[in-house]
Amino acid sequence: MQISAYQHGIYPRSETVVAATRDLERNRTSAQEVETRFREDEEAFIAVQREARLDYFSDGLLRWQDLFRPLVDSSPAMRAQKLVRWFDNNSFFRAPEVGDLHPAGGIAPTVFALNGELPQPRVATLPSPYLFSRAAQGTDIDRDALMLVLARNVLAPVAGSLAGSGYRVVHLQEPWLPFFGMDEGAWDPFQAALRTIKAEIAGRAALVLHLYFGDVGAHAERLRRLPVDAVGFDFVETDLESLGRDWEIGVLAGCLDGRRSLVESVEGTVAFARLVAETLNPPTLYLSSTTDLELLPLAVARRKVLRLGEAIRRLRDELT
Repeated sequence: MQISAYQHGIYPRSETVVAATRDLERNRTSAQEVETRFREDEEAFIAVQREARLDYFSDGLLRWQDLFRPLVDSSPAMRAQKLVRWFDNNSFFRAPEVGDLHPAGGIAPTVFALNGELPQPRVATLPSPYLFSRAAQGTDIDRDALMLVLARNVLAPVAGSLAGSGYRVVHLQEPWLPFFGMDEGAWDPFQAALRTIKAEIAGRAALVLHLYFGDVGAHAERLRRLPVDAVGFDFVETDLESLGRDWEIGVLAGCLDGRRSLVESVEGTVAFARLVAETLNPPTLYLSSTTDLELLPLAVARRKVLRLGEAIRRLRDELT
């Protein structure tokens, strides 16, 4: 079993970055000052990943206002519209309004700005096609058709570009399915959308679909047959025993709670990760957090990343 760890999603910004961006909006500072502060945050996040000795490096999406905005802003066929609550959290995103999408191969270099400085191997976080299609603005949208268009013309080109520039894991976040469910008729388009993205990066990067904000045990048999390299679970919400045994594809164990400030013990994290490995017996096991760490205080998020590194090293020692 291959075992590795990485931190996905949006990482919290420092107070200095938050203050600088606010000052820029009020014409109290310069764009260069804001850039300097962002660079400091990015370097600090790289440093904590190095200290934790994680297997893949992320830029923490520190410049992303939400999971969709850079993709939307980089495409002339999309616009960021009204503020919408991000599920049951005290945070918001701007719902994408989608027009006539064309292939968007030029997006990746602009939204992943650290390509030159980020150590390799790298992990990138993107919205899953199902989440993207359901979060989009409008009432008369054929959302299953939109899911396929987004996969073909936005997500697959971006993922392909990333795979060509040192990214070895493409992590798709999917909270919509666990939180709201999925209609029977959407499963086939969902599989087709994932297959499109996977085909673009096959042999170059692993595709991980991460489900969180809900219990997905009822979907276990469908999930284990999806055309991805690994499926991730929020084990705060999903009971391990509901997922069956002997998975044919990889598993990401979300075992550090991204919505609680309590930092889990090394012993408890390792014991649970070992239980996941023994129960599901996947060919590949990734360890990470249940969700982004964005909503946690920066000091707590840093401790969680370091704890993740401690846990993966001890787990390897125990399983080898």
